[in-house]
Amino acid sequence: MERMPEALRMARLVDRLNIVDIGNLLVTIDTPERDPITGIIGFQAVCQASNIIRVEIGKLLKQGERPLVIGGCCTLLIGVFAALREQYGRVGLAFVDGHLDFYDGHSSPTGETADMELAILTGIGPSGLIDLAGSPPLLAPKDIVVLGYRDAEQARLDGATDPKTIFPEMTLFEVEAVWQISPAMLGKQVAEHFEKEPERFWLHLDLDVLDQDALPAVDYRMPGGLDWDEVADLVRPLAQSAGLIGVDVTIYNPTLDTNGYYAEQIVELLAEVL
Repeated sequence: MERMPEALRMARLVDRLNIVDIGNLLVTIDTPERDPITGIIGFQAVCQASNIIRVEIGKLLKQGERPLVIGGCCTLLIGVFAALREQYGRVGLAFVDGHLDFYDGHSSPTGETADMELAILTGIGPSGLIDLAGSPPLLAPKDIVVLGYRDAEQARLDGATDPKTIFPEMTLFEVEAVWQISPAMLGKQVAEHFEKEPERFWLHLDLDVLDQDALPAVDYRMPGGLDWDEVADLVRPLAQSAGLIGVDVTIYNPTLDTNGYYAEQIVELLAEVL
């Protein structure tokens, strides 16, 4: 997935959105060993990468920019929210993702920080990450709305903490609820909610919110997700909200997309909603 930014460049993301490309941040997580204390793969590399992201995104925010951050994986949210907290204090998070990402280093079956970044943002995790921008949490649970996840039962079987039990103030919509309300209506409601309080928010779009047949070029495929039109309908009112202060897009593996078809689909989606 570290090849995702270059693949979207090749699919003309910069031209289609008419934006400035400031290049890659010098971050990588390339240590295969799982840290015996935290349970996180490449823990020191994750801490270093998160701090670099904090500094560099912070520079853009200070300049009044509204960044589009392309992953890689969801780990980048830790550094992003450290920068947001330092610049703005309180912000919201519209978390559009096929997974809840609320494991810890011991319940996670992989040890990847991308399994647990939402927990880390809310203060559950090791020192070095949860306190990247001062005392935890980086983000108040009441300022989080999760949209489209469908792994709750698997997470329960793996022993992950259920945020409903410890953070009832966090708002959670599984994929069935997105369909029940309708993606467009729910996206509009969440945008309006954030515009009122805390008035500004970040949009996280993990592309595995898409069904595995709609986007097979991801590492952890799951059935039962949204289709491309439904994701566009859900994200459009969030992406076009006056309260939006930035976007990240993650979880596409171009090595599973040999002809670049899905890279073009992703760029088309972003061009439409942004």
